[in-house]
Amino acid sequence: MAIIIRSPENELELEACFELRWVSLRKPWNQPKGSERDEKEAESIHMGAFDENGNVMGTGRLQFNSPDEAQVRYMAVAEAYRNQGIGALVLEALEVAARSKNAKYLVLEARDLA
Repeated sequence: MAIIIRSPENELELEACFELRWVSLRKPWNQPKGSERDEKEAESIHMGAFDENGNVMGTGRLQFNSPDEAQVRYMAVAEAYRNQGIGALVLEALEVAARSKNAKYLVLEARDLA
């Protein structure tokens, strides 16, 4: 199985990332559809793990809280692909993106099972 780590290339891929976020992060807590997005989407860096057919396996987002501080948010891996290192690959790509924008600090909050 090929795993390709990259930013979503079009609106369909970005929507697939949003759907994975909702299914993984919000739906289990009975949060409404739409709660997987916020006002920082357009200014954030989105990253996904895609299979060779373009299906999203995992996703994460990098936002800047200040010029020095970046924050990883909305990390999610599809249930079928968990415990295979996909989240770590997405996180590594987000760290590289943070460094490329000269972030000095990276913030990540995670659930206990993450």
